[in-house]
Amino acid sequence: MLYRCIGRYAEAPYMINELSVRIHSFEELCYVLYENLYSLGDYIVDDDLIRYIERELGLPDLSESLIRKKRQPVEFIAGILSYRHFYSEDRVEKAREVLSSLEDIREYVRLISRADFLSENRRYKSAILMYEHARELMDEEKEKDEEMYRQLAGKLGRLYALFYIFDKAAVCFREAGDVRKSTFCRRLSMSRVEYADSLLHDRPDGEIYEEMERLTAKPEEIVKLEEVIAGGDRNAARKETDRLASGLKSGYRGIS
Repeated sequence: MLYRCIGRYAEAPYMINELSVRIHSFEELCYVLYENLYSLGDYIVDDDLIRYIERELGLPDLSESLIRKKRQPVEFIAGILSYRHFYSEDRVEKAREVLSSLEDIREYVRLISRADFLSENRRYKSAILMYEHARELMDEEKEKDEEMYRQLAGKLGRLYALFYIFDKAAVCFREAGDVRKSTFCRRLSMSRVEYADSLLHDRPDGEIYEEMERLTAKPEEIVKLEEVIAGGDRNAARKETDRLASGLKSGYRGIS
């Protein structure tokens, strides 16, 4: 089945930053809107989009009708989807129902939904910004949903860890109630000296000394190499050094 294109194919794309997508045609715009109904918000009602539809896509009659619907986000989106019957009446009505049901949902819930979408599509940096915005809004609530907040913190922790931002990951995992991951990320964010110093505040005396001994102890292979070097046998020292280097190279290649 062949479909006749509606309007022009624009050389310069329109960017929907909240979804991290570029639009070049009316068909793409409709597809993106319909497939992301649960992630849409008032940001779609935008003067730049209206001008883009008129000037770049060559659809002045559509842009004119959208101007009259700027105060009604649901009808604004429905007006695009129903233009020239691109989507059937049933689908447009379904879109209206979904969008209307979202109007009473708190903004941070929408943000989390959008961030989930971005994260699933590997747009991690944009997802982090949106999760952080949602967390800020939740922090302003007098009575926030604690379980949702913990889940949000856990999602942020995983993304920060993905980018090796272990100090922030540790804080997020702690807020999520995941002590093991928080401790692990906290350790990765510190030098040995910093970590040993932090133990003074977190561990009983016996555990502190055991952990500090472990942190400051030299690996057995290094101790053996130092003994060989101290013995003055250069050939033996060279062989031992080559053996250690070979082991390190093999270990590095095995990292996946």
